[in-house]
Amino acid sequence: MKKLKIAMLGAGSGFVVSVAKELNAHELFNGCEFVLQDISAERLKSAEETVAGILKSNKKIKVSLKTTTDRKKALDGCDYVITSCEPSRYANWVKDIRIPAKYGVHQVQGENGGPGGLIHAMRNICMFKEILADMEKLCPDAWLMNFTNPMSVLCTYFKNYSPIKALGFCHQVHGSFGVIAEQLGMEPGELEVFSGGINHLNWLFDIRKKGTRESCMPEFLDKVRKSKYWKKHFDNIPTQMFTLETLNTFNMYPVGYDDHIVEYMPFFWEESEWKEHHYKSNADLYENLANKKAHALEMTRLLGKTYTKPPFPVNNDHPYYAEKPCQVIVALETNTPTYFDAINIVNHGAISNLPSNAIVDVPGIAIGGQVRSIYIGELPVGPQEICRRQITLHEMITKATHEGDDSLAVQTLCLDPYVRSLSQARNIWADFRKEYKSYLTTFK
Repeated sequence: MKKLKIAMLGAGSGFVVSVAKELNAHELFNGCEFVLQDISAERLKSAEETVAGILKSNKKIKVSLKTTTDRKKALDGCDYVITSCEPSRYANWVKDIRIPAKYGVHQVQGENGGPGGLIHAMRNICMFKEILADMEKLCPDAWLMNFTNPMSVLCTYFKNYSPIKALGFCHQVHGSFGVIAEQLGMEPGELEVFSGGINHLNWLFDIRKKGTRESCMPEFLDKVRKSKYWKKHFDNIPTQMFTLETLNTFNMYPVGYDDHIVEYMPFFWEESEWKEHHYKSNADLYENLANKKAHALEMTRLLGKTYTKPPFPVNNDHPYYAEKPCQVIVALETNTPTYFDAINIVNHGAISNLPSNAIVDVPGIAIGGQVRSIYIGELPVGPQEICRRQITLHEMITKATHEGDDSLAVQTLCLDPYVRSLSQARNIWADFRKEYKSYLTTFK
């Protein structure tokens, strides 16, 4: 069997730990070359030390580890490219939240939705434009396996503007339901979920206990409504109070934790109400993480060293919580049909009342050299509309960025549910345009 070359761009992120553990767990990767690439030599060195220690723990599987700050060198001849990268993440996220706030648009988090999600996507699309161009020259047959956010927008860009095969990976559905199972007194993996939507906002269609045929949805929802974890704020645990509010309003459970789902829901509590519900803008948190000392601490945490551990998951190394790219590689290389409970791919009818060509987060199966969506059903009208309008915005964001179209960028902000006026849209875009001039390389 061919010895694979796998590159990870942005190897200084925490995802490299899970990828290394998965490489170490299957004989397919014996003899493969794993190239770590990062623009930060400091982070790259920490990643190399951590990954080398993981790979040495299995004497039967020998993975050749290499590092480089040169992206083209990392990509040359690759079979698979895993991406978890973006420049000045925390420093930029602060501005993504604070610039719209100047004009009365308040976001708890602006990573995937709202005006913050728009400009975050635009910066990263411009970055990926260069990555994709390099891949088309240096490894045109490789798969791109992406962790970088905003996932839905970036995967829409890959679909529309590159021939490179691409998949989007996020642990939101899988990981959060491991935590939810633990919060309800069960083991990770004891609940099998069937959900669909857009990334960071899936909707729960059905749920079963592992090994049973009967739905346990009524029992699950009853436990959620009675559990303290959906009724109170706890430090160091993702908040789910608005998740419960959304469930009780739309009669469907939204998967993604509060800080992510509210990015798509401008009907979140008014900013004046945040404090009483223990919510606040993440801008201050990001600003702390952006300074050098905190950045170093974050790097240490992400690379799996000592830090204050949250109560859930009880065991981060539980096999259930493994990330999925390496499992997809095994399925594709060995042609072994393999089911995944959530993956970002083209809809193709999986959610019957969303556009067929939309990027959705749905169950998929790797088979016959492809990862194919699995039919999940029809969304009720409320959840359908929340997803549909975001899908439209994702298409507009990618087109505006690809073409460098200021007018379309303003139109997109006008249609964003967080923005209430044309003056807000114009002012926010003008400030974004000025602040991120060096990143927005497609705009003249």
